[in-house]
Order: sequence, then structure tokens, then C-alpha cells
Amino acid sequence: MKKICVILLILLTLCGCGTTKNEEMENYDPNTLTVVTPKGAPVLAFYDWIANENYTRVAADAIGALWTGEESPDVITVDITSGVKAIGNGADYRLAAIVTFGNLYIGASGNDENDTMDNDDKIVLFGNENMLPGRIFHYLYGSDYDEGIVYVADAQQAAACLMKGVDLEGNPVDYVFLAQPAMFAALKQNENASVAVDIQEAYKNKSGKDIIQAAVFIKNSVPDTTAEMFLYALEQSINAGIEDPERIFSALNVYEGDEFTTQFGLPNINVVKAVFQQKNALGINAMGLGFKRAKDIQQDIEAFLQLMGIEGTSEEIYR
Repeated sequence: MKKICVILLILLTLCGCGTTKNEEMENYDPNTLTVVTPKGAPVLAFYDWIANENYTRVAADAIGALWTGEESPDVITVDITSGVKAIGNGADYRLAAIVTFGNLYIGASGNDENDTMDNDDKIVLFGNENMLPGRIFHYLYGSDYDEGIVYVADAQQAAACLMKGVDLEGNPVDYVFLAQPAMFAALKQNENASVAVDIQEAYKNKSGKDIIQAAVFIKNSVPDTTAEMFLYALEQSINAGIEDPERIFSALNVYEGDEFTTQFGLPNINVVKAVFQQKNALGINAMGLGFKRAKDIQQDIEAFLQLMGIEGTSEEIYR
């Protein structure tokens, strides 16, 4: 009888601890940590933080300077390769979660008569062969189309190529690698253009894994309990936004017109709505918004990092 009472007491204590933790999570104010994201699709993950004075949105190329020094924020969300490289270079952060899982597509300009990528077609990629479009394209297709590849500096130039059906020199192009929502905007400008390849589906079919894009990195000085509460709040917020996208749209509507684009790096609220409400070939929103704890999908992450030329990461990068 005494043993039974002891067991019951332990169970009650554990149940009480669980209730306390859940209450703490629900009552936690996520506005206490300083957060930085790049403008663009990652902003959608932090729609609940829009009015938070501790949340800052910057140009993607400005994040590199924030990993060290007194001004380094508690949380940085950035493409996973940049973040892991920063840790390798001494940044005092660890990888905690993934919040975007691919918004990449290949658009057909309408110039290709047989509507099939051939080795004599002109294909526009942005960046260079070592950046994400080049790495993923060559992972999927090898070197079969190399003679026809045209590199442009950035996604804006690539979008212009799809809109007009020509490269920067005025030569016809057949296919263009783009991300959403730039793809949607380009299709609106070129009535002959269409989506030729859903990169998320093609990558999944070949690798069996998901594309990993924007990742959340938390500073090591943030206490574990605080980090856990922040991640819990972020996960609940993202899942609620996916379930009811109007929550996201309403939060973004705080800015209008040109200020919307300036603040968020997105075309306008109508484009965001249209793209978000589309589904990709894997059945998730076309912006790729989601939430997974990094430690739960390490195999997917390691496979993607290897594709991007980063090998031999250790367990120590994960939070």
C-alpha cells in the first residue's frame, strides 16, 4: 500500500509539472527576445511579431554583419547555409528550427516549341553555379543542360527574363529558375509563361527528403527555457497562420502600397494572398511556410547542407 501511495504521489507530481510547463508556454510573451529576419518569405513566419519593437527586418546581405558584436540579436532567421557557415566561423549561435521548406520553381517562357527541356534550350539561373539555384539544378539534372545555362546576378533579373522571354542581351530564353512570389508576378506579366517544374517535388522524388531553406538560429546566451518557450510560441503561431491564412494577411496589412514592399520585401498583399493560397505539388502552401525542429529532421538538413557544399557538421550546431 505504501508503494502504491508513493507511485501515485510521483505521478501527480509529474502531471503537475507538465501542467505548469504548459501554462508557462501559453503565458510566455515571445516579444522579449530580439529577432532579425531578412525581408521576403521568412517574414511570413513572424507575422505575429510585426508590431514587436524587438523584431527587425533587413536586407539579406545585411545579416552577415549581425552574427557577432554587442548588437547581435537573440534570434536570427536566415538561409540555412549562411547560418551554418557563420557558426563554423565562430558565431555564438545554434540551429533551432526550419520555417520555410521550398518556394522554388522553373518557369517556361513559352518560347520552347516542344515544351520539354532539351540540351539546346536556354535556361536562366540566378547567382552562380555555387549558389542555391545552380546547386539544386545540377543536383537534379547533372550537366546535361550546361551549354544552354545563362547566369544572371539575382532573382529580380531572372524574373525580368521570364516576364519578357529574353535574357539581358535580348536573346530568347526557354526556362527560368525562380522563387515565389517572384514566379507569380512574372507569370502575370507573360501570358505565354507557365510553371514547368515544381522543384520541391523534383527534389523530394530524387532525394526522398525536403528542401531546407530559412532556418532559425538562437544565440547560446539565451537560456534553454526561454528558447524553448520562444520556439513553442513560433510553432503555434506558424501553424495557426497556415490553418487560417487571414491571420497572416491581417498582420501584414499594417503597411500598404510602396511601404508594404519596403517593409517586407514582398510585392503586395494581393500577390502574397494568391501565392500562399496555392498548393505546391507536395500539398503545402506555395510559399513553403512551415515549422519543424531542426533536431527532428537532421537527416534532411545534413543532406541539403552536403548538396550546398557543407559537410561534416556536428551535433553541436543543433539546439
